[in-house]
Amino acid sequence: MKNNIEILITRLIRYITHLDRIGILWYGLVFWIFIILLTTFWYTVIDHAYFTKAAEKQQKTTIKNPVSRWNIASSDASLHGILAVSTNLGTLAIDPTQSGSMSKLLPFLSDIIYQDSCDSHIFADCIVSVGNYIRQDLSEKKWLNKELLREMIESYIQNRISTPIESILLKEALDESTIENISKLNDPALFFVVNNLYVNPTKVTNSKLLADTLTSIIQIPPNILETSFIVKKRRHLEILRKMNITTRDLVKKRIDTEKWVLSTIPTKDKAREIWTAENAIFPFLKIEDNLVRYYPEWEALGQITGFVDGEGHGRYGIEGYFESDLQWESPIQYITKDIQWRPIRDYASSGSLILKNWVDITLTVDRNIQKEISKRLESAVTRFRANRGSVIVMDPISGAIIAMVNYPHYDPNNFTNVYDMEPVLYMNYPNPSIDLFGYPLFVIDSTNGTMSTNIDGKRIKMRSALDDEVANFAITKYKFKNGFGVGNYKNDVVGSLYEPWSVFKPITVAIGLDSGEIKPNDRYYDRGYVELDLGGPKKQRISNIASQCLGNNTYANALNWSCNVGMINIIEKIWRSLFARYINDFGFGKKSNITIDGEVFSQISNYEKWSRIQFFTMSFGQGINATMLQMAAAYSVLANGGVYMQPYIVEKVAYPNGKIIETVPMPIRRVIKEETSKTITAMLVDSVRYWFAKSGGVPGYNIAGKTGTSQIPYKGTYENIYFNQNIWHTITSYGWYAPAYNPRFVLIVSLERPRTGIYSETTSSALFSEIAEYLLGYYKIPKNK
Repeated sequence: MKNNIEILITRLIRYITHLDRIGILWYGLVFWIFIILLTTFWYTVIDHAYFTKAAEKQQKTTIKNPVSRWNIASSDASLHGILAVSTNLGTLAIDPTQSGSMSKLLPFLSDIIYQDSCDSHIFADCIVSVGNYIRQDLSEKKWLNKELLREMIESYIQNRISTPIESILLKEALDESTIENISKLNDPALFFVVNNLYVNPTKVTNSKLLADTLTSIIQIPPNILETSFIVKKRRHLEILRKMNITTRDLVKKRIDTEKWVLSTIPTKDKAREIWTAENAIFPFLKIEDNLVRYYPEWEALGQITGFVDGEGHGRYGIEGYFESDLQWESPIQYITKDIQWRPIRDYASSGSLILKNWVDITLTVDRNIQKEISKRLESAVTRFRANRGSVIVMDPISGAIIAMVNYPHYDPNNFTNVYDMEPVLYMNYPNPSIDLFGYPLFVIDSTNGTMSTNIDGKRIKMRSALDDEVANFAITKYKFKNGFGVGNYKNDVVGSLYEPWSVFKPITVAIGLDSGEIKPNDRYYDRGYVELDLGGPKKQRISNIASQCLGNNTYANALNWSCNVGMINIIEKIWRSLFARYINDFGFGKKSNITIDGEVFSQISNYEKWSRIQFFTMSFGQGINATMLQMAAAYSVLANGGVYMQPYIVEKVAYPNGKIIETVPMPIRRVIKEETSKTITAMLVDSVRYWFAKSGGVPGYNIAGKTGTSQIPYKGTYENIYFNQNIWHTITSYGWYAPAYNPRFVLIVSLERPRTGIYSETTSSALFSEIAEYLLGYYKIPKNK
């Protein structure tokens, strides 16, 4: 076909050369019309399929539908609240060029944004959330109130409406070398969002030069690039990317109401046009489909539920563990977008929803308790200037998890926010070596940087800050806004190990009691330390903290005053093999197999390989690694009469055929005798009532509890030893169950590196007491008569 066309053109040229001048002009015009028609025919008919496909590739994107997942709910005990649901929340946008009442639009938008930012949040979080929306740091402006915040939102939107378009997508998914080449241009008009390149047309100074330069890097023709550089008025302004359900309903109601009112107005004398101009805002409003996985409780349960990523896959928590069970087989969805990557057509679907092994999952978690503890934990971490904290509440009789809380947390609705970074400012962190010890800190290093991120729209390389750089104020350092970046995805209650130290001592005492080697009032002599010969002149001394341990004392006293020497004395009677069997039965050294993603454990080596110092320190919880879940399960053994109950967090699973499988509490093994359970409980009640753990008590209740202060491993030793100081180098914790003789809850509390105090008596005990008092009141447990 192509050869025939070339022959035809050649013959035409030969013919034209024999014509006069007028004939040449006439036939030249005919010739070019013929060429245009031939080219059009070639593109639209001969190669129609190829060019259609190329156009679609530029305009369309295919997405996996995250809405095709089933629900996660809280326990029926807390009115069965939804924790994860797939829905179409909708994105709210406006077209400012339409006819309507702008004076009524702005207050309406201000109201719904305030509600969307502040609903179900304490006011301090509300201020931060509004600040994030208007891109200002308001965290230190405590004097702000609702009206001032609304005015700031309104002013921000008004400014955006009057400002030309400042971000146009040029190219997506650039590789690191391309990003580096563009960054070298140092053009203020160009910026990155993750690895996508954008341009701000208002900052382009020489569009032809910039287009010619970029063409060689990103292989987009200069004429297309120059079109993107033209300054344009906003006809599409995104207001809220994801409206919550309440906000979406408010917007829809306003639109429907105004349309109904307009339909009742007579058409004569332009009455409808006048009413619209003076009263209506619906012409401005656009609700676009936004099919999302939505988490109504926000940060409070993010580390339990996990999240669904941009590819529609469940990550972490329940979403990760039950990934295949929660899914449907979803249809392919297509979105058509314009040159600015804005949707210009509604979602179009291909295929149908095909059920796989879908289930609805109900958890044992009480969302009311979870949310309340989340607030109190956040307050405590801030108050005690700790790095982070964790709390677990467990039913010792059934093994059900009632609450599992960590802080810092993250919002699963906006899970990518964990990557946000901020500079370390002197006014906030005057001594970063102390104030930020334990947090990941970074410096810009374009040569040796291994982590790429965006700072003020520029793609830069970073690396971890060295110790001397942390203390050097001349070097700008950066930190994650949420403290630990993607580390916040991890549920520390099941996903992090720590040495429990003194919180472990009731386990050791219970083993001594159960084996018959000791009784509470049996006596031993305590000289305040145990000294171990390490060979040659080297000796290792293990000491007590409290002077009340010294002398001829009882084992009850050893527990009351947390005497390390007393614990060593107990396991010297028990010896290794029996101690190893007991701690294995208590659940240490292996997974609990709870059905949530991310559980870890630390194996305990064979007792025959234990050194003498390792054996001794394990008696008081040093050198043995555990999760907070393992500690809660072990305390449940002490509380419930001596039986290890399988911990579980899924209350029931519902299948599409109506079948429901409920989790039945499962006793795994008897660990200690019931009499031992009663004895250790009485000892722990005395410890809270009169002795070392007194600070964690709640007046009017019998509470069995034990404090603990752990050292943090560091470079082959412990932080407090390495830095020769205790402050901010400890983990303080508290283990508890109540009511002691008819237990409803086991509660384990932990704070990492509190900077206001060394020991748990002044930090975690205070948090524990607040939570314990709340729990006892929430369940209406009467005080002792």
